[in-house]
Amino acid sequence: MTATTDYEAIRSTAAVYPTGELVLEIAGEQREELVSFLLAKRTEFAQPGSVVESLVLREDASVAGHVAAYIEEERVLLIAEQPIDVDITTIAKQRGLESVRVTDLSASTAVVAVEGPVAWKVVQDFADEEIAGVLLGESCTATLPVSEQPATIIRTGTTAEYGYLILAPDTDRDALLKLISTIATELGGQRVGTEALQRAQAEVSHPLYPEQFSGLTVREAAALWMLSADRDDDFLGSDQLEKEKAARSLVAVTATTSSIPAAGTSVTAGETEIGRIHHTLPSAGQPQGFALALLDAPFNVPGLELQAGGVTLTTISRPSVDPVSWTEPIG
Repeated sequence: MTATTDYEAIRSTAAVYPTGELVLEIAGEQREELVSFLLAKRTEFAQPGSVVESLVLREDASVAGHVAAYIEEERVLLIAEQPIDVDITTIAKQRGLESVRVTDLSASTAVVAVEGPVAWKVVQDFADEEIAGVLLGESCTATLPVSEQPATIIRTGTTAEYGYLILAPDTDRDALLKLISTIATELGGQRVGTEALQRAQAEVSHPLYPEQFSGLTVREAAALWMLSADRDDDFLGSDQLEKEKAARSLVAVTATTSSIPAAGTSVTAGETEIGRIHHTLPSAGQPQGFALALLDAPFNVPGLELQAGGVTLTTISRPSVDPVSWTEPIG
């Protein structure tokens, strides 16, 4: 499989990939208070069975990671692609939340994602209810042949196509991955790698961690939409976040060719240097190169023609694609 066929699966059929390297269980009577403080997005109105995607900041307001917080009746599961360097247990103690219990379930919980226009077909036979009735941000229970315990299907996604997380406790992840990949293959899809996935995610402004945030503040990374900026309560990093100002920020750029200059290449407007390429995405078989450029104001806006390394760039708004899932219904 190549990045080109991987990208085609994401945008045309079904793409499967393992995720959830970190799964933390937050339980206890004061769990909601702790989760509200940890996540930059507000969670107080989230109902059981729903998911909240949010950045997690450090005390200095730098980005520690991106999580999907799955809200249950008696606990909250924090699901992340990779570990987050924030000591949640210490934070709970510092805030006097003695009833909170933090348990690492990463080794015993299998998490697999499937995204694409026919992703719903991959999971529909496992769902304990009509999959068309599971709305974005909602979930349903599921029965899997590779798991003795009830599993959960959460409708979410990172590419603006239909997307689902399959969350299976006490299950071998390789077995779950094989099961979901086999079904996706029968539907014309496949397991995909990170190159094509990141390209598809960047096209719709899904946060790329850590690449997007390396050396940047939240404002510079153009990721304020991944937190609740209008919160009037404290959350981790909020004090420093209020002090941040940004005279530059990331903006998506495309190139006139499939290749695009490497990260660090200077970007110019005429003879004036106005920024640099921050992160370059793979072409994944697409005719135009794609990157995130860190540009000074007022050049950090869509619709400008710039230069970098002898290549003409155009700043664009996102989403920069028209996802198939926007026009094809489930069912």
